Amino acid sequence: MARPACLAGNVSPICVAGSATRFTAWQGRPIQQDGHSIFRVHRRAMAVKSLLPPREPAPHPATAQPGGIAAVERALRVLHAFGEGDRGLTLAELSRRTGLYKSALSRIMATLIRHRFALRHDDGRYGLGPALYHLGSLYERSIDLNGALSPALRALAQQTGESASFYIRQGDRRLCLMRVDGCHQVRDHIPVGSLLPIDRGAAGRVLTHFTAPGITPREPARVVTSMGERDPELAAVAAPVFGAGQRLMGVLCVAGTATRLSDAERLRGIRELVFGEAARLTLALGGDAAVFSRPEAE
Repeated sequence: MARPACLAGNVSPICVAGSATRFTAWQGRPIQQDGHSIFRVHRRAMAVKSLLPPREPAPHPATAQPGGIAAVERALRVLHAFGEGDRGLTLAELSRRTGLYKSALSRIMATLIRHRFALRHDDGRYGLGPALYHLGSLYERSIDLNGALSPALRALAQQTGESASFYIRQGDRRLCLMRVDGCHQVRDHIPVGSLLPIDRGAAGRVLTHFTAPGITPREPARVVTSMGERDPELAAVAAPVFGAGQRLMGVLCVAGTATRLSDAERLRGIRELVFGEAARLTLALGGDAAVFSRPEAE
């Protein structure tokens, strides 16, 4: 049994042990086995409990990492509590979203404000601070698009055996910015730098959709399949890749012969690989991969 903690004040510490019908007080005096005496023990135990400081809830699973620094993880949890459209949040709202007590949140927000990672509006609500924008701009300028694309395209080509490409929009056409050929002798041949129609093929349809007027930054990502649209012998699977501010960076595409991609199980596997790689690239380029939570298929 653990030793009782020393408490200040006029409340005596009590330790209750034994079966449900036999009680013994820490101070050594036997407790009578009637309802009145048991109730008195319960009241005194509650009095002791009321003197103890409240415990923080367990760390959120998403931030509770082995070897992490708890204070840093709590501060990051607060920053991640802000979502799309949240101009400001009250302490009560932050408490509900993070599971932290208001007293702890007040201290965290004071530190974040001091370092310009947060700010406090005139109405008392809290918002994200300018230091985050500065760091985001530095990160965006440091991104090596080719360096991020190359391993993603190689992985897709190796896993599918088909050719993997990355397209961007250029006016009313699409440009093949980067490509890794598949292992099959019979495949589509598109040199890097080629301009293709934007109104045909999976990659063109994705580019057209996500550059259309009225598309919001929270538009769910979709994986598109085309069969024989640009060439009757070819098929393709494509998904969008986003960067900072959910700006469309381009389209990831896997293409092969219509014969090979007509197998339903094989096509399903390729769709999952393309969609997953597009989500990982979006994270690497500073975008929000939450739009990839459930694929909108075409």
